[in-house]
Amino acid sequence: MNTLMHAVTTLEWREPVAREPHYELRSGDDLLATLALEPLCRTLATVRTPEGTWTFLQTGILSATVYVREEGSSQDLAVFQPGFLGRGTLRFGNGVRFRWRRAPHHGGWSFLGGDGETVLTLRLRPVPAGEPWPHRLQGEVHLGPAGHSNPRVPLLAALAWYLVLMDQ
Repeated sequence: MNTLMHAVTTLEWREPVAREPHYELRSGDDLLATLALEPLCRTLATVRTPEGTWTFLQTGILSATVYVREEGSSQDLAVFQPGFLGRGTLRFGNGVRFRWRRAPHHGGWSFLGGDGETVLTLRLRPVPAGEPWPHRLQGEVHLGPAGHSNPRVPLLAALAWYLVLMDQ
């Protein structure tokens, strides 16, 4: 895992150009990940981090399952199954699971580890006063107690952002 993740507690998702389907995860000036939605198929995204490159594909309408794959692979690395009220479960092929839940005390959404500890919480930032339309989306990722040592944080942060984008 990127050693920078051990030193920070808050990361920021930015949309460099308004309404272009490209986003950057940053810690200050350091670029940690990018997420790009395919222009013609906005349910398909490519995520790039120093740890790897993945694709996310959402299928279905009422029950929108998301498949996570390593770039170029036809095998699922993980599958996100939505649940009631926007909740869901991310299951990796090796049995590791994360729960996706609304973060009631902090706003936003969180991924929780198998022990119930918060790995990360994602909150959308309000649009700054006076920002011209179209507004750029921005979000903050706050690492929880279980997030600093979890090697899946870059992937989870990207999937959290993708889930929020698909819900917009």
